[in-house]
This record gives sequence, C-alpha cells and structure tokens, in this order.
Amino acid sequence: MDEKRQNSNVHTAEFAEWIAGIDPRLDALTRIAQAIETATTLDELLLLSLVELTPLVHADHTGVLLIDAQRRATVACEYPRHADAPLFVLDDLPAVAESLRTRRPVVFRAVPEDTHPACAMLRARGLQSVLLAPLVAQDESLGVVAVCSSQVERDFDPEEVALTRALSGQIAAAVASFRIRESAERRNQELNTLNEIAATVTSTLDTREVYRLVVQQLSDYFHVEAGSLLLLDDATGDLEFVMTIEGGEEKLAGVRVPVGQGVVGHVVRSCQWEIVDDVNADPRFYRKVSDDTGFVTRSILCVPMIAKGRVIGAIELLNKIDGNFDPDEAARLTRMAAFIAVAIENARLFQQVTAGRDRMAAILHSTADGILMADMHGVIQIANPRAAQVCDCAEAMLIGRRIDDVVAELQARAHETIVPAWGADGAVPIQISDLALSGGIQRFVRLLRLPVYDAHGEPHGELLIVRDITQERELEQLREDYTHMLVHDLRAPLTSIMNGIMMIQRGLGGPVTNQQQDLLKIAYQGSQTMLELINNLLDISKMEQGQMTLDLKPLPIFGVIDQAIDRLRTLAESRHVRIEQRLAAYLPPIEVDGEKIVRVLQNLLDNAIKFSPAGAVVTVGAYVTGPHAPPADVPVQTTFDGQEYLVVWVEDHGPGIPAAYFERIFEKFGQVRGRKVRGTGLGLTFCRLAVEAHAGRIWVESTEGVGSVFAFALPLRRDVQGSA
Repeated sequence: MDEKRQNSNVHTAEFAEWIAGIDPRLDALTRIAQAIETATTLDELLLLSLVELTPLVHADHTGVLLIDAQRRATVACEYPRHADAPLFVLDDLPAVAESLRTRRPVVFRAVPEDTHPACAMLRARGLQSVLLAPLVAQDESLGVVAVCSSQVERDFDPEEVALTRALSGQIAAAVASFRIRESAERRNQELNTLNEIAATVTSTLDTREVYRLVVQQLSDYFHVEAGSLLLLDDATGDLEFVMTIEGGEEKLAGVRVPVGQGVVGHVVRSCQWEIVDDVNADPRFYRKVSDDTGFVTRSILCVPMIAKGRVIGAIELLNKIDGNFDPDEAARLTRMAAFIAVAIENARLFQQVTAGRDRMAAILHSTADGILMADMHGVIQIANPRAAQVCDCAEAMLIGRRIDDVVAELQARAHETIVPAWGADGAVPIQISDLALSGGIQRFVRLLRLPVYDAHGEPHGELLIVRDITQERELEQLREDYTHMLVHDLRAPLTSIMNGIMMIQRGLGGPVTNQQQDLLKIAYQGSQTMLELINNLLDISKMEQGQMTLDLKPLPIFGVIDQAIDRLRTLAESRHVRIEQRLAAYLPPIEVDGEKIVRVLQNLLDNAIKFSPAGAVVTVGAYVTGPHAPPADVPVQTTFDGQEYLVVWVEDHGPGIPAAYFERIFEKFGQVRGRKVRGTGLGLTFCRLAVEAHAGRIWVESTEGVGSVFAFALPLRRDVQGSA
C-alpha cells in the first residue's frame, strides 16, 4: 500500500512539472486544486486559494465575502491578512449584489470618498479597483471573490477575469461542501446532545438532575457563559428558575420572574424565540436577576419550551463566547427545546405518578380496612395486606381475580349475613352487608361495595372495603346486655315507687297538704317519664328481635290523634305552644295497634313542642294518598306513585335539622349535635320500629332555620308491604 501511495505521489509530481512546463497559470490552478483537496478547514481552504490567486492575477489584495440567510456579507478571508473582519448588509453593496444577481464578474474603479463602511475598508487597505466574481454552487449564490488593486484605473484583462471566474467556481464548490459537512456535524452533535439528555431522563427519577444535565449540555453545545431553565407556574403565571449553570456552578434555583416580565416573559407569551445582542438597548431586559447575582449579561438567546401544544417554560442562554447568537442557532435551540420540553414534562408526570403511587401504597398498607379495587370488568387491580388477611391469601393471589368471586367466597364462609337497615336504601349507590365469619374466633366484617368514577364522572371501576366490626359488634352487644339488665332491674322498684306515691296522694298514710300534693305530683310525673323510657327500651328491644306482638284493630285515625294531643296538652300550655289539626275530610279507619301509634304521635308531638319557640304553632295532619293529588295545604313533599297510604304528619317551626342527620336521628341514641334541648335519643327509634312493624315508613323533611315536618305512612291494606 505504501509503495502504491509513493508511486501515486511520483506521478502527481511528474504531472505537475509537465503542467508547469506548459503554462505557469495552469500550474497555479493545479496547486489551488490541490489546496482545495487537502484543506481541513474552510479558512485554510480560502487562504491557500487566495495565496495562489493573488500573484496569478497581479493583484495587491484578494478576499472572499460570504453571504448568509439574512443577506449579511462577511469578509470570510483576505490576503494579505488583516485583523478586522467587517460585517456588511448586502443591500449596501450594490456591486456585490449585481454580481450575485447576474452571476457574472463585475469591475468597479475609483473607490469614492464617502463614509460607507465598505469604502472605508478599501481605502484603509489602499485599494482603488476591484474585480468581483460570484461564488455559485448547486444553483445557490454563496458570495463573491474580490480581486483588488491599488491602481485607480486598473484594467483586468480577459485572462485574469477568466482565471478568477474559474477559481471562484472551484471555491464555491468547496465552500458548499464544507457547509454541508459542518451542518451534518452540527446536526450530529445536536442529536448526540439530545441522546444524552434522553438517556438521563430515562435513567433517573430526580427531576433536578434532569434540569442540571439539560442546562449543562446546552451551555457546552452553544458555547455560552451561562444557561438557565425556567418553568411556568400555572397558578401565578410567574417563571421560576429551576436550574442555572454559570461557570459550572448551580445558581438561582427558586428565583422567580414576575408574569410577563423580561425577555423570557415575552418569549413565553409570544411562543417565539428572541435574540438580544445588547441587553442594555432592550427595554424588556429584567435587570433584577443580574443585579442580585452580580452576573453581567450582554446578550441573550431565549426560546420557549412547548409540550403537547402548551408552553411549560423557556430556555435562556447568556453571553455567547465566540461572537453573537444567530438565527440558525435559535432554530437549532428551538428544535432541541421541543424535545426537551416533552422529556421534562414526562419526567415531571412520572415523578407525580410515582409520588402518588407511593402515597397510595402508604395509605393502603397503613389502613385498618381491607381494600380491593376492580376495573370496569370486575377484575381486581389493587389489593392491600388487610384485604389479603381477611381473605386468607396473599395479595398477589387477589390481583386478577373477579371481585364477585371474592365476595361470594366471603359470604360462603359466613354463618350469618345481615344487611343494615340504613344500608338497604336503593337510592344509595353503596351495597352494605355484615358477615359473621366462622372460624376459631368469631369475627364480624362489613362489606361496602361502591362504584368508582373518574374526573369526568364516568364509571371507572368498583371499590370493595372490608371493615372488621368485631369490636363494634361486641361493644354494641355489651351495651344491649347492660341496657336490658338495667331496664329489668329498674322497672320493678320504679313501679313500687309510683304505687307508693299514688297511695300517699290518696291519703292512705294520713292527711296530705296541698303543697305536699304538688310535690307528690311532680315526683309521680318524673317516675312516669322514667317508666316510659324503660318501656321504650323494652319495646325497641322486642321489635328489633321480632318479638313484639301487635294488637291490630280497625280504628279511626281521628281518635288516635286526639289521644296523643290530650297527653301533651299540659306540656304545650306550659311552653305556650298551640297545637292545631289539619285533617282531610275523609279518613278511613285503619288497622293498627292503637297504643303503639298513639305513642308514635306522642313522641313526634313531644319533640315538636320542645323545639318550638314560645308562641309558635305545631300542626298535626293526616291525608290519604292514591291516584289523586294530596290537599294543597299539606307540607309533605314525598310522593307515593299512586299507592294508597294513610299519611300522618307533624309540622313545627323550630331550628330545623341538617340533611346529614335525616337518617341518624332514627337510630338508637342518635341526636343532632349542638342542640340545647336534648333527650334520650330513643323516641324516634321507637317511632321507626313501630311504624315499620305496621309495614309503613317514617321520614323527616326539614330546612335549617325554617322548621321540620315528621311524617309516617301506613298502608290502608295489610297486603301492601315495603316502603313508600
């Protein structure tokens, strides 16, 4: 191989000597061609070409002007060398513009004595006559070759023009080749930079590390003194410096630029890149950051970061080290910013998802309830350790199973399944059931199944909560046992006390004064109240266990209402509350246990009187439902879909009841918090159980600050079952 190369060099030298012997000009062109082939940089190529061209055309000075996309003409190289390399606008160089337009050589002589920068440059170099030859390659005008002479009336002969034109063609082809190679190298470097950024984004969960690498890579790639990454705060509109690297050090983290301020604010608002060559001449420059840090900002290149059609921030590069920023760099940074924006947005979203997943995992592992989450097809996607413990299997064994199968297995293990009355309302989308699980130790669990919706309110899946209520049931049973014991132990002595009081009132123990009679009356009424409380507890217990026997007889509701009012007339008078009746014209007899329904009405009227202000009116009414609309003066809003019920209602104008307590007040010991007047919390429980024992239902309609309406509905025929 070395021998072949040596033979080739010998032949080339022999060819060059043969050419030189024919014509010295051909020898010079050959050397220029060799220089073009061997040059490693564009500057070297141009200089070697001009060194050969200058003596060949008997010139005092030669140079090359290159034109960029913004029609700017730069002195890329000249011979002899000069320190300055002026920048001109093509429109200010008519001779150059004409040569490029006609693509023919142009000669002008006698440089005028004016202040134009191009003329001043020629005079400074002692030049008077200029020959311009266009540089054209691939049908693109790249610039001109200038052959200059100090003679005012220098004539360039046709051979000199032809030589210059021939050389310009070679130079143009070489310049085009160098530009293509430089563009490819820049693009390759750009891709390498993006690849390094992408590799970091995919290999780390630390967004700060992503920010640092992005800024460092861009600062190195574009050769700047400092670079910053700013993200938009959607809540305030401010731009926050999340990373700034200056001289290899991280700075400015957390510093904010107010909404719309600075060049960066303009870029984010307009979604267009900006180049500022002199910040002191730009009124948009936000000086506070530079003043606070002491960093001297001279020039800025800023581009927006856009991800999924939304501006998320901006990239700002400061003080280009080797010259000024140009539109080509802005275009490159814009392309890179598009990729970086998506990478950063994905990294942020991934971190949010990861943080959310970790929080969810912490909640699932720390909660005392078992949780199973199923998708739209009923397949379990999430299970926590507590759910696995209740189901007697590992978490992994639950994932992928159907939630219906898991519930069925739990129900199969239960020797008792109870649906709480408060969980049987079909209007509530929650399915509730209590299971008594068999095993070494009896355990009670409550299953709550409810739908899961996405942010748009669309069904997304199903959630099953398995709650251990063993302790709750044990406490409830303990309370029941204690209550029953207390009631039975109190009833006999309380009856004896009441009988003794009655005997004393009748004078069996001797004369009784009027004052003593009043005291005995108060004692008897208190004892009677206690006895009613005990009877309520006993009746509630019997009805809950299904042991209450009803003495059903057809009775007119008028008489039932009158009895209840008579029992509370004294209480109403003492509180200055008036009781009114608003009964429909026709009320048929209804088969009920009269004493139980009287006590229901008595409890409702008692509450209405207690919570009414002095001078108020409590109204009790009744009507029959059916195919016809109820009377216009009825305050009950509930409808019955044409079924026949006898509805009895009690209206007061007290403080009203919050909607959250509509169900709670009918449970044992359930009361509205914060009320000055308090009771035992058993009266409404008795009302509910007594009405339900008659196959009816009871409810409340109330508005806070206006008053309440308690109503119950009893079926006119005993074959009507269920709720209204």
